[in-house]
Amino acid sequence: MLTSVLTILHHAVTLLFGVYLSAAFLGIRMSRKNIVILFGFSSALGVVCALSFIFFGDVFTTQVYPLIIHLPLILFLTLYYKYTALRSVLSVLTAYLCCQISKWIGLAMLDITELEWVYYSVRIVTTVVIFSVLIRFVSNAATQLMQKPPKALLIFSILPFTYYLFDYVTGVYTTLIYSGREVVAEFLGFVLSFVYLLFLLVYFRQYEEKREAEQRSRILKMQQEQTQKEIEAQRRSAYTVSLLRHDMRHFLTTISAYIDSGEYDQAKEYISGIVSYVDRTSMHKFCKNEIVNMILSSYENVMEENRIDFKPSICIPERLPVSDVDLTSILSNALENAIHAVLPLEAEKRHIVLHLRMDDGKLLISLKNTFAEKPVMTGTATASSR
Repeated sequence: MLTSVLTILHHAVTLLFGVYLSAAFLGIRMSRKNIVILFGFSSALGVVCALSFIFFGDVFTTQVYPLIIHLPLILFLTLYYKYTALRSVLSVLTAYLCCQISKWIGLAMLDITELEWVYYSVRIVTTVVIFSVLIRFVSNAATQLMQKPPKALLIFSILPFTYYLFDYVTGVYTTLIYSGREVVAEFLGFVLSFVYLLFLLVYFRQYEEKREAEQRSRILKMQQEQTQKEIEAQRRSAYTVSLLRHDMRHFLTTISAYIDSGEYDQAKEYISGIVSYVDRTSMHKFCKNEIVNMILSSYENVMEENRIDFKPSICIPERLPVSDVDLTSILSNALENAIHAVLPLEAEKRHIVLHLRMDDGKLLISLKNTFAEKPVMTGTATASSR
């Protein structure tokens, strides 16, 4: 009697586990309305399952379980909650996979005690505990996973879908899992390896896409800052030109007076001062390449503010055989590392030397800088003071 009650309770708890967990994985909010709707749907599935058991027996009900429980649940999540069929299938299969935790723990206890009522008791308790843990710590991550593109979802669904088929084909519709055949025992290991490799491939591609997007965002930000600098430089230049026009007669008179009195050195110094004043209003162009010029200009103010002696030597064409994203990543990181290394030094010891040139169709980058703390080298090369 006790075993029969525990068996019915176990099936009811497992059914609720699958329905509510599938909904949670999709991101369905557990409001009072949704809780009631999901409970009503679970009750309807339970009635169908009970009628099948009463009229057709346990074996038949187990074999048609996917048709009377899993398929209606997928259709319900797709049609009522308006999720795509792929996401609904993946959520249901993932919830089914999670049921195997309580199943294994229950089988372990059955193997130890050889008492059927212990098996069902452990499964009921474990199912409730696992459900609480998954809802609290895993459901949010699963919901975010469900927002991935269909191609990624297909890869993630390989493991739960394969296990679902394996479990029913080898344990419900046949007894292959108990045959002891090596090919059957090693199948899941093969699938796990295959899915893991696919996951690494997807993760790496997404990482690269994210990295490229970040670099492009960085480039756009630099372009915006460069445009603002150029606008400001043009304003300063226009203002300086207007001042020069206004004071041109005074400048020429002063220069003429120096020449008439034979003070040629003073005249040259005065002219140099005017030229220097005009040059300060112009935008510094390091080279013809827009990306390199933009990167160096973005760090120019930082170096000036921190009194860093920056000596660039650049001889490159307007177009380079390197993508803008890669060039931005390499050159920006190199400059940031160099600035970070020289800042602890006294101002007069802060030196950065950059060389950019082409050689046999390849871009050569050389960056040297002083440093306060000797870097730790992982290779055989030794660090010098530069």
